[in-house]
Amino acid sequence: MTMAIQQEITKARLLGLLILITLVLLLLQYYGPQKTLVLGVDAGVRIETIDDRGNGGSSIAHLTRDGERFILDCDIVASSYAWPYCEISFILTDDVTRRGIDLSTFTEVELHIHYSQPQDFGIRFQLVNFNPAYAKPGDSNSQKYNAIELYDTHIRYPQLIELSHMQVPTWWLSQGKIPPDYWGPEFDDVRGVQIATGERVTPGKYQMIIEHVEFRGKYISDHQLLLVLVSIWTALGLIYFVNTFRKAKLELQNNQQRQVQLESLNKLLNQEQQKLEERLARDPLTGVLNREGLAPVFQQLNSDGTQALLSLIFIDIDHFKRINDQYGHNVGDQALLVFAQSLSANTRNHDLLARWGGEEFVLACPDTNIENALGLAEKLRRCIEETEWPKGLKVTASFGVAQQMEGESPTDFIGRADKALYVAKAQGRNCVRSSQQPPAQLIAVK
Repeated sequence: MTMAIQQEITKARLLGLLILITLVLLLLQYYGPQKTLVLGVDAGVRIETIDDRGNGGSSIAHLTRDGERFILDCDIVASSYAWPYCEISFILTDDVTRRGIDLSTFTEVELHIHYSQPQDFGIRFQLVNFNPAYAKPGDSNSQKYNAIELYDTHIRYPQLIELSHMQVPTWWLSQGKIPPDYWGPEFDDVRGVQIATGERVTPGKYQMIIEHVEFRGKYISDHQLLLVLVSIWTALGLIYFVNTFRKAKLELQNNQQRQVQLESLNKLLNQEQQKLEERLARDPLTGVLNREGLAPVFQQLNSDGTQALLSLIFIDIDHFKRINDQYGHNVGDQALLVFAQSLSANTRNHDLLARWGGEEFVLACPDTNIENALGLAEKLRRCIEETEWPKGLKVTASFGVAQQMEGESPTDFIGRADKALYVAKAQGRNCVRSSQQPPAQLIAVK
């Protein structure tokens, strides 16, 4: 019991520790340090200045460095190209692996970008992502544009943008015939960060100031953390389930074993009880039933509730007192034992022999009428007369027979059989007498 309690305490401690670790991880995820990626003048990446002249336009972009910031001077010129622009691009492609940067664990970006003078049009911010499912190497237009338009940059400065709020332009989806599975933003292979004049820019000279772009994210994404925690708790639940199932199975086996043991013990106890009851219901000298052992026979009823057919034969050893007086009680006991054995050996299996007291015995004969009971009594009388006895004794017995009448009480029934025995003894002994009517009307059997 003590070991089981100690095990439960250990389990509780481990569970408490795991709960604490889970809470700490959640707190660190939301309030702990974040990883950052800053793109600016000291970013250490290649920077390109692009304008619409590559598309047949006439706009001119010029980039200069002013301390810790870039200044993009843009001269938007009207031309046959319908969407004039100026742009600065941070190139993130690795020259060796030819891959970009995985920004999927970053959740937000803080943009320190604004026009030197307030403008009615915005600044376009784009993350160009490569996915071999739709992009082709060397074709920049096949890469996905994750874009957002920033307005009022002179008022809202800096601007903090959730990466999940960025959108994929409809024109790019239509142009590339992109399937719905790839309509959403992607940031797992970002090869360029572009900052350009907005969509509704009008001809004129503009100056855009780019201090830096700062990506912020978690060292592990919410999805990854959730997956880790779910995996840990699922593993713990599985271990608990397996352990509980194993213990339950073992407990069931133990219970079954205990049940078998209890059944065996109960069977043994029942056997011992039966033996004890049998010993209590039997005469210790002769081994036949005693009065208590014979009592149930008087309570038998037929299936329809009527009284069962039953006859009694009372038997008494003639002049037994002389045997005790002349030969002693040891010889008398031997005579009683031989007497009981002789009666038992010559009765039917369903007949019940009991020692009624002293030298008097009773033979209960179920399903036996008076005629058959009288015949059996006469057979036993002759058998006793012909038996060899200790010390060469000559032993005889007297018999009283009665059949139980309908509605007759056991006391009256036994009384009639006993009266019949009394008559047999009074009429010379070594004979059989019966009483099927009240004691005044006895029938003698010669």
